[in-house]
Amino acid sequence: MKGSFSRWRGVVFAAAMTASSGSGAGPVQFTLLAQGAQSGIEDERNVVILDEAALRSLWTSHGAGANPVPPPPQVDFSSEMVIAAFAGTRNSRGYRLTIAGIEEMDRRLQVDLLLERPGAGCMTAQVLTQPHVWAKLRRSALPVEFRMSTVDIPCAAGG
Repeated sequence: MKGSFSRWRGVVFAAAMTASSGSGAGPVQFTLLAQGAQSGIEDERNVVILDEAALRSLWTSHGAGANPVPPPPQVDFSSEMVIAAFAGTRNSRGYRLTIAGIEEMDRRLQVDLLLERPGAGCMTAQVLTQPHVWAKLRRSALPVEFRMSTVDIPCAAGG
């Protein structure tokens, strides 16, 4: 009897793993909407946008100082949502913020951000920049967690 219980427990575990792997867990497709080094948003922040009013408000803040402010991207909020990440103000050129990937895992969406920065000794223009990235993806009720990694980019030959 004990051996039969152990075998059934293994079957139930395997069925649960199969069911959970078919529930959308894994990489999430996204579309890049905007990316760059100039933004009216100067603080470090990550935002999930679920409606048109929130998109317009943040886009207006983001475009502050641009002339003219480009129109916000087209998003169908009935089936899509937007994420935006801002790395805060940096003291030189050479910074770039990208989305390394988005994954559904453990009943949440994990957004992996990568901040590239100039390596030691790199010659860069001393100008304030605000690296940012915007993307849209299928709408989800799952909580969104952002994780940022930073990598130093070596200088090109000659400095």
